[in-house]
Amino acid sequence: MEMIIYNPFTKHPRVAVDESWWEHCQFAVGVGIRLIFTSLIFIVHGVFPFILIPKWLNLEESIRFLKKENENRETKHSEVIK
Repeated sequence: MEMIIYNPFTKHPRVAVDESWWEHCQFAVGVGIRLIFTSLIFIVHGVFPFILIPKWLNLEESIRFLKKENENRETKHSEVIK
């Protein structure tokens, strides 16, 4: 009889997008760092409006980045389901 041990660190990455914990960690931390950095730039711009937001961090580019990352995840997830 095989004993199955529940591991919350690996279940979600495997089931959601067929990734290891490390692959999932890299993705989540990467997106999180990008969002934190973007937020800090916006806060600095709010206090010092003469410091402009770089184009690659403006709202449109940030939304485009998140949509692209989400589409990549959905594509990967749909390939896992097939």
